[in-house]
Amino acid sequence: MRFTLQPVKGEKFINRAELLEEMVAELKDKRSTVGYALYGKRRIGKTSILKEIQRRLEKEDEIIVIYFSVWDLIESTLAEFCQRLSMEVIDAYRPHIGLKYRAKELIQTPLTMLRKILDGSEFKVVYNEIEFLLSRKRDVADGALVEHAFSISEKLAENTDTKCILLIDEFPSIIDLKSNNIKIGEAIIRKIRTIFEDWERTSLCISGSIRSTMNLAVLSSSSPFYRQLIVKEIKPLEREHVGELLSQNLEIPYEGIEEIYNFSAGIPFYVQFMGKMLEREEKISLDSIKKIEHEFLMEEGNILFKEEFGTLGPKERLIVINIANGCHAPKELANATGDKISNVSRFLTYLREKGYISKAETGYYVLEDPVFERWLKEVVLQVDVAGTPDSNITGE
Repeated sequence: MRFTLQPVKGEKFINRAELLEEMVAELKDKRSTVGYALYGKRRIGKTSILKEIQRRLEKEDEIIVIYFSVWDLIESTLAEFCQRLSMEVIDAYRPHIGLKYRAKELIQTPLTMLRKILDGSEFKVVYNEIEFLLSRKRDVADGALVEHAFSISEKLAENTDTKCILLIDEFPSIIDLKSNNIKIGEAIIRKIRTIFEDWERTSLCISGSIRSTMNLAVLSSSSPFYRQLIVKEIKPLEREHVGELLSQNLEIPYEGIEEIYNFSAGIPFYVQFMGKMLEREEKISLDSIKKIEHEFLMEEGNILFKEEFGTLGPKERLIVINIANGCHAPKELANATGDKISNVSRFLTYLREKGYISKAETGYYVLEDPVFERWLKEVVLQVDVAGTPDSNITGE
């Protein structure tokens, strides 16, 4: 097994066996429509889990699995989301209904020809959906779009006597989709919940990285999917599992494992990345690991974090930098930024909603990603002679 920066597969999973076995056993039961909600930090491995579930269940007879990531959308509109999801479901069912053409080809076909291609009772559901996508007017109600996209799996499952499993990665981000240039908000989740209530052959599994949006969808008692899905928090790897992962591929001393564990905080993506960088080393020592860590922050860290950091507003960036620099209370941050505590508290709320920080305890804020924090300290907080951060990065 080699280190990978892609979603992990098969035997490459470390410390996720129990969760995978539980989910596969439940989801492959055709009598059950129980689904799951996975939440955890970014880069913790949620996508890997969903894709491994897909890989395992595709071997099961009469189980149709569709993986879809909201973050893969280009236009980030409700219309794009609904069309793409419908097309993915149609394509997944092609072998089961004898459909020769992919949904992308069908949607580019004139309706007169489409009627001839899909002239058969087994194609009725597909024809109705493609016709809707082709002929719908721009002012069609958002609810109709959502209903079509989330009903086609149930219809095709019933027609083929199968069970459909929808795996939707970063599900809560659908509230940020736009319709007529306006964010659709939480109403879409309530609409999906209404459709979900009538499912008899479809299970829904979702994931989310940002706690606040997962609260809106699943976790809080007022959320539409509260107690409708089995909730699983995906946590970082323990020290022993980091050691297991590294030792499978590298001759690495114990203190080296300890160093990488402390650097990565057990987040699988970083452990894999460090392992991949260390593969090129002839002999691994504590010094070589520290050198690789610095190289990662200076090179890969800039690729991973600079764009994310740049999406924050100037005040948000300044607050994040000062948290990395040791200010954790609103009063400390207000003094460091020269702003009012009320303003700082407002921006702390924004940063929590975006998943950059969390409240460790009352009045004490920390950065969620320890590697991002170290990048801020060692790359962004390059102090000039006057003792101020690099303005090209902070935007101040």
